[in-house]
Amino acid sequence: MKRSKEKALQQKEADDGFGFFSDVITEEMKQGSNKFIVETSFVPCEDLIVGRLSFQGMNPVIERIMQEEEDAKREKVAPKVEADVSDNEMAHRYSTLVGTIGRKYNKKRGHTRAHIHKGESRSSAPKKKKLKFLKPQED
Repeated sequence: MKRSKEKALQQKEADDGFGFFSDVITEEMKQGSNKFIVETSFVPCEDLIVGRLSFQGMNPVIERIMQEEEDAKREKVAPKVEADVSDNEMAHRYSTLVGTIGRKYNKKRGHTRAHIHKGESRSSAPKKKKLKFLKPQED
């Protein structure tokens, strides 16, 4: 008798629950009960901060707690990954890559500049004298 009474109460509570959320729960949700979660608040959906806040040193204890929570979230989201290449090696590779790609876009005028950039002297390239303007002579 007690079991049937408990079942009747559970059934009544379930019906009342569906009555509260009748505008939210559809027939598809009733059939596939494991697919949907009804959240009573939008705080977890929007990742909002719950609790007391403090700014500009008004309550340092709360600010410290907020900072610790933020640090804990960052550690969970992005664990540290060790680099395969050291910083010095990456800088060296990048510097050589810049020169290689830069040579690809040099025009014919830029070839002499590229030779100088490599360390070759300009003396290997033939020099042309620049002509100056000659003032006409008066008689």
